[in-house]
This record gives sequence, structure tokens and C-alpha cells, in this order.
Amino acid sequence: MEQVYDRCVECHGVDVDSDKIEEARAKHANFTLGVLALDGKTHYPDDYFDTIAIIEVIEHVPDESTTLAELARILRPGGKLLLTTPHRGWLTFLDVGNFKFVFPRLHRFIHVRIKGDGGYYQDRFVRGAEKGLIGDISVSNHRRPWHRHYKPAQITTACPPSLVLQKHAVYFPCLRAMMAVEVALRTASRGRIKNLPRPLAALERRLSEIESRTGDQLVMLFTKKT
Repeated sequence: MEQVYDRCVECHGVDVDSDKIEEARAKHANFTLGVLALDGKTHYPDDYFDTIAIIEVIEHVPDESTTLAELARILRPGGKLLLTTPHRGWLTFLDVGNFKFVFPRLHRFIHVRIKGDGGYYQDRFVRGAEKGLIGDISVSNHRRPWHRHYKPAQITTACPPSLVLQKHAVYFPCLRAMMAVEVALRTASRGRIKNLPRPLAALERRLSEIESRTGDQLVMLFTKKT
């Protein structure tokens, strides 16, 4: 979870490496950086922030309602909450982020044997499991680990009554397909291809600007009741 207010940033999750936090503190001395626990609780008082942004995170937390309730608590009346998350559309099944759950052994083989990044796999998926994570997904006792996608109504249902939806948009059709192509190219080239070829990269940029009901990204803006 990221909460941004003036010069304050808090990152949610124990998957944030402590050395990365220290590097960021040294590089951005004017920012206050910290790591929050997976329960989503913060040390901030009620009605503290004017604006909160939670960017591509709600799909990773153990419980959406708990996280959104905490954000509502620390947001001042009349304040804004900006949320982005994957949209549940007709290409959701192409989400490569869920490959590790469906084919865990093949996922490990690709990382360790084909791509040769065993160290990354060890840090991300072995040590991470000791912290209650599978990759970047929080493990919960009451639900299957999954990189989730949402319809707008699912997010609003998880919100406390104090958060009122002002507007939302769905954009970037075929994002999941483009990501799947990029991963396939990296795997086939044993990691030598790092990015999409120029024509595909140009297509991806163009698609990212398109608002469409079939899009793969959801943006929502809430206001806290006064």
C-alpha cells in the first residue's frame, strides 16, 4: 500500500526489502519512508491525510475490507482516495502473475533452469514464503492465494460507508495479453530479451491510452463523507 501526503510515503508489506528502504532513504532525504505490517494498520491518527493513493496494491492484501477501512479512518472528511487495481475482464485468464499458483513446479523450473535467476527465485518465493507471502501475494487462511481482479462493484462493496465513489474508469485493453507475450519472449530467449520489440512496445503505449469496458486496469476515485 502506498499512502502519499506531502513528503510521506508508506509501503505496505513485508516483501519490501529493508536494504531497499535504506537506499531510498539515502536517496530521498526529504521523504519519510516506512514499512507497514500486512494487517494494514498504521500509526497515524484519525482524519490525518488530505489525499491517499493506493496504486496496484489492493489485489495483494489479505483482506480488502480491512485495508480500506484503515485508509478511511486516516483520511480526513472531504479527502480523496485514489485506487487502481486490475480490472476483471475477458482477458483476465492471461494474467501471468497467477502462473506460479497454477504451475508451481514449472514456474520454478523456468526461473532456475531456463532463465538462470535462481537467486531471485530464492529471495522472492522461498524466503518470501517464510514471511507469509507467495511472490508478491499475501497468504490468508480464509482464501486462495491469487492475483485478483475486480469489477467496480466488488471494490465499492468492500469499502466502508464513509467512502463515496466519485468516478471510475476502465482502460488499457489487452494489457494482460501484452504482458503474457513479454514473459514468453523473455523465457524463450533465456532472459536475453528484456523488453517488448519496438513495434509491440509502440502498440502497448497506444493501448495504455485507451479507455474501454474491455480494459484490464481499473481506476477509482473516492471521497470521504463530511
